Amino acid sequence: MNITRESETRGRSRRADPGKRPAAAERKDRAQRIAERRLDLILIGLLFAWTFFVNRKIRISGYYMDDLYMWSCWGEQSFLEYVFPIGSTRCRFVYWLAAWAELLFVGNHISWVVPVNLLLNAGLAAFLYLFMRDISRSRVIAFFGGILFLSSRFAYYQVGQLLGLMETMGLFFAVLMAFCLYRYLNGYSGEEKKEAGAEGRIWYAAVVVYFLNCFTHERYMVLLPMLFFALLVRKERDGVRWAAPVAAFALMLLLRKAMIGSLSPAGTGGTQVADTLTKQGVIVNFLVEFLYLLGINAGPEHLNGLPWQQTPVMWKILVLVPLVFFLIFVCMAVLDLMQTRKYQVSVKRLLTNLMLFTGFLLGCAVSSAVTIRVEMRWIYVMYAFALLFIAELFGARKQIRLLRDADPEAEDRFRIADRFPAVVLGIMAVFTVMTQLYYREAWPKIYLFPNQERYNALADVTYGKYGKEILGKDIVIIGNSYEMSDFTAETFFKTFDPERTGQGTKVTHVDSMLDFGQVTENMIVLKEDPAHNSFTDATDLVRTIKLEVDYGYYRDGWMDENAHIRIMTGESGEIGMKVMYPGNLKGNETITITRGGKTQYMFNLRTNEAAFTITAQPRQIVELEFSQNFYVENAAEQRGTDRLSMLVEFTTK
Repeated sequence: MNITRESETRGRSRRADPGKRPAAAERKDRAQRIAERRLDLILIGLLFAWTFFVNRKIRISGYYMDDLYMWSCWGEQSFLEYVFPIGSTRCRFVYWLAAWAELLFVGNHISWVVPVNLLLNAGLAAFLYLFMRDISRSRVIAFFGGILFLSSRFAYYQVGQLLGLMETMGLFFAVLMAFCLYRYLNGYSGEEKKEAGAEGRIWYAAVVVYFLNCFTHERYMVLLPMLFFALLVRKERDGVRWAAPVAAFALMLLLRKAMIGSLSPAGTGGTQVADTLTKQGVIVNFLVEFLYLLGINAGPEHLNGLPWQQTPVMWKILVLVPLVFFLIFVCMAVLDLMQTRKYQVSVKRLLTNLMLFTGFLLGCAVSSAVTIRVEMRWIYVMYAFALLFIAELFGARKQIRLLRDADPEAEDRFRIADRFPAVVLGIMAVFTVMTQLYYREAWPKIYLFPNQERYNALADVTYGKYGKEILGKDIVIIGNSYEMSDFTAETFFKTFDPERTGQGTKVTHVDSMLDFGQVTENMIVLKEDPAHNSFTDATDLVRTIKLEVDYGYYRDGWMDENAHIRIMTGESGEIGMKVMYPGNLKGNETITITRGGKTQYMFNLRTNEAAFTITAQPRQIVELEFSQNFYVENAAEQRGTDRLSMLVEFTTK
């Protein structure tokens, strides 16, 4: 069962007697190949479109937690320090190299992260489509598989986090390794077999892909036995091929020891697998993973969004419907495959291919089961191999059908309508997509997304509203129920700066607006909005409350000859006035301040710049009326009925 069976068959027929093949037939074959490629491109285009449609609600406006930490390493370290961090708890330099390139491409355009994630995941689905197309001999089945892959609820991390690149790369390398081994196991035929080193190249490609994946995510170390499985099935006698995976594994361990000082892979949540591994934990996690794979959310709400216990009965039934149709399909496939020997189709070859995909699925399950908890994102790779398993079974059944139809003596007792298996799988796909999309609606409850939504809101009301003008501002946040860490406060706004410094942007948390003075031009005031898990921009509101103008005073500091304001005092009750007169003083320039109809202060302006203090009760709204006996001569503008007099900056503390 070669992965390019149909094309090879056509190729052998052409090579058999190329001189006698009519030119018209050649043109027909060429036109057919072009039409097939065009159809593939259309279907792949639809997969890309579906990716963006089904994930249209996902966005990233600001980094937080692991994403923010990864950015901070990229923004503050050299290339070598970032890609090869000696002494780290992880050894993932293949992923870090790709992450460095992605961050360089994205720069401070954080909103690009999700489209990049979607393009990569759609590209992975396109690869799966081509793989499944060849092994299933059906574009319909392959397209269904691509849609199922993209619709899966397991995709939340890959599309919704900057670190999703790591999961996408690990999944791609795992499937690519399986692709290489599939080619190696199913061999070559005809002239292709005579190509020097063809089988060797595909074998060593599988070893290289395995090696790269170990440094993308350490849990893929567990796939090493699949290389030896392929050698055993082929009864390989080439000692170098046996030595290659051993050498790759040993080199991987040496590099891990040199870089991080440990051979044991790290677990999730800051744990070490060697410290938390228990037999009972592995068994429980293993069962949870397969329940997830069957559509049952067996974990807690913060890990899946909607536990099975909280799932409505109707949706529980819809989750189980695809399982019934899958069993029907398996039964049909078994009935057809019972005739395999009659048509000289290798049962061993089929079982080997199914064992290959099963081995990858189980290996990925084991690698995820050894840690302290099961996260749905780890099931995504298992899901991909489950789809490949179904595609291979469908392809084997279709091969039997083709051979049976060509045999005039074929018995009818096992005949099943040709399109029936595809219809069964189509129904299964429709119900699966329905339930996956339903589960996706619960994504906001998964532990990643509440914080992501919160920091999206922070980015929206700051950089999204003010652009690069936000850089260098003093950002005051009223409330700290979100418990923003010092690291987040120091780093968050650096991500929007092309220079990666933040340009002095400072974040301060206060309990109320009484805890700080006047809102200056260099200040942005935000307020936590826990009811909506967001932030609101309260700058204008707080500025107005702290300094309300009836007439004669303007936000840029200019004051007319007469002005009337209400100002909120601080804890000390003192109101500071910094005055600047941009003209020539003639003497006897006086500022008169009236409060409650009575003159409280008369300040003489002896220099062009001066500072005065007004005393009042702490934390009170004070009403002040100003009158100046001077104005700016030859001023270019006049804003009110009175002339501009001076520039005034108020401070309270």
